[in-house]
Amino acid sequence: MKKKIFIKKHIKNILTKGFTKIDNVLELKECDKIKKISKELFLKYKNKIKLKNPLEETIYNLHNKNKIFTKFIDHKSIIEIVKQVLSIGSYNNQEHIILRLSAVRNPQKGFAQQLHNDSRICGSRNPMIIQVIWLLDDFNLDNGATRIVPKSHLKDSFPKQNKKYPNEKLLLAKKGSVILLNGAMWHGSAKKTTTQDRWGMIFSYSRWFLKTSFDFNKNTPLKIYNKLNKYQKELLGFKFNPPKDEFTRGSTRSKKPEKPLN
Repeated sequence: MKKKIFIKKHIKNILTKGFTKIDNVLELKECDKIKKISKELFLKYKNKIKLKNPLEETIYNLHNKNKIFTKFIDHKSIIEIVKQVLSIGSYNNQEHIILRLSAVRNPQKGFAQQLHNDSRICGSRNPMIIQVIWLLDDFNLDNGATRIVPKSHLKDSFPKQNKKYPNEKLLLAKKGSVILLNGAMWHGSAKKTTTQDRWGMIFSYSRWFLKTSFDFNKNTPLKIYNKLNKYQKELLGFKFNPPKDEFTRGSTRSKKPEKPLN
């Protein structure tokens, strides 16, 4: 019963305010371990990444970088909240969902992210994308905390460039916390005025029929695929690869996960 109340509370927050926050989900030692691995990965891949931003340290596709990230694909503390929110408005309020993107980021001093809407449409009363941010450091007033406009997911418009809105809010939270956002809510980050770290993991989920940011079917090694559980394979979209043609499969969804191409 307590779990149901917990889930309902956070779903209500996401639907009404556009966001919710859960404190003390990760232990501080685990945050430090993930942060250390993230820094090492950035140094390893920074010269190969095409999506370069000089004011941000970023690593994408965490599932194929280190096994420590795998459990966050379907983490027990958040996945039921995400699934129920992204099922609203579907048939019987039951919908398949997918992970559309995973990344770990650390903005640099001087960085500020423009307010934006990740859902790419406005005014939808049914959430299409949920962003889950795992805090590996404190998010504070100086290090570029997530900036939002509460209830803006209900607006029939997009945020204007370089404009500060009177009801903007900074999502300040402690290391180990998790923030869930309706992707349609206007959000970005405050300007970072310090050199202190502000690492955060982002796991972005959507309804199954939307396109992922990267092609997991091509970037997931078979040895990693074989270690995933059944639901993790589903969340990475291996049940939702379109059939080659009408002779291959009659449904847009397969009954069981299909192995990646490589």
